[in-house]
Amino acid sequence: MAIQDRGPQVEATAITFLILSWIAVCLRCYVKLYMIKLFRINDWLAVLSLVSFTFFCTVVLTGEKMGTGRHIQDVPKKDFSVAMMWWFCGEISYITTTGLIKATIGMFLLQMCTKTYQKFTIWMVIIVSTLFSLAYIPVLIFQCYPISYFWTRFLGGSGKCMPATVIADMMYTHGAISTWSDWTLGILPAFLVWNLNMNPRTKVSVALILGLGALGSTASIVRFPYIHQLTKTEDFLWDNTDVSIWSTVEPGIGIVASSMATMRPLFVAFFSRSKLFGSTTHGNTHPRNKGPELGFFRRKGKMSVDEIELHSDVGKTIRVTTTVTNTQSSLPGRKRDASSNSSESERALKGEDKWGGDLDTHTVEHVGYRTTVEARAAV
Repeated sequence: MAIQDRGPQVEATAITFLILSWIAVCLRCYVKLYMIKLFRINDWLAVLSLVSFTFFCTVVLTGEKMGTGRHIQDVPKKDFSVAMMWWFCGEISYITTTGLIKATIGMFLLQMCTKTYQKFTIWMVIIVSTLFSLAYIPVLIFQCYPISYFWTRFLGGSGKCMPATVIADMMYTHGAISTWSDWTLGILPAFLVWNLNMNPRTKVSVALILGLGALGSTASIVRFPYIHQLTKTEDFLWDNTDVSIWSTVEPGIGIVASSMATMRPLFVAFFSRSKLFGSTTHGNTHPRNKGPELGFFRRKGKMSVDEIELHSDVGKTIRVTTTVTNTQSSLPGRKRDASSNSSESERALKGEDKWGGDLDTHTVEHVGYRTTVEARAAV
């Protein structure tokens, strides 16, 4: 009879999401370091999440080579014991990774909040997720005494482990908290943009972009029915294959989705220059920040214009071009004054500004000059 082996499924899942996560975080770092030059604490947390997830996937892949996804009778006892050791390490790194992802998404949204209840909600999610993770990790580490008995028991080692139902119940609790936090952080952006001066389509798109981090909850929900398999220890590596797969999908989606929410400048720059989607004459809509405040050290305040700003005038940014036409000679009773012309020209020559008003064209006459202000939407 052919050997049943779900190891390739475990391997393909880990490799796929590891590659996607690295691409997403690298693009995030490119946007923040090169395009915006503004690297915040949530970006550092995203990098730490990637490091933790990389370790987790390494553990999963190593465990798969030793026997994850196969029946116990198809794996040599020594390899089975090694695979259980890697599973033990994977449980700890999974909790660490998901905790860092929640903190990453929370700190990203926290920078945009203007109301106390919004900040309180996010801090509550971060604190609850972090505290439970910190409490759960010691339980995982010391679930067996001695610790090594978790994997040496299959080689005839001596020791004692707490009931498997305790670990399953803790995993259920972790899944419930993870789902709650993901949906809270996913729904909150709708309240962030509710009262902003935007058209409905822009509000929906911004809310969806900011709520991408909640996608990780879908994998957490799918993972729930398989958690009870943790109580099956007779054929552990086969019975818990689905737990391994969905434990990889959940943080993988979280890292990719949370990074995509920061890539708006990259997408705008790409679509504005792409011939396939048409080009724009506005030039680079997200120029790199210049001046003395470069790199990681910047003045505290509201977010850069290159990031998603949630202020009362968001969606109403207008690029203003001022054209000055000399009509001095056509006005009766006035003499040309070179110094006056120069002074007025300096005040009225071409420039850029941000207006919160509607798209319009204004003509103003003063001191013999007709000033035409053309307002174009800054896409």
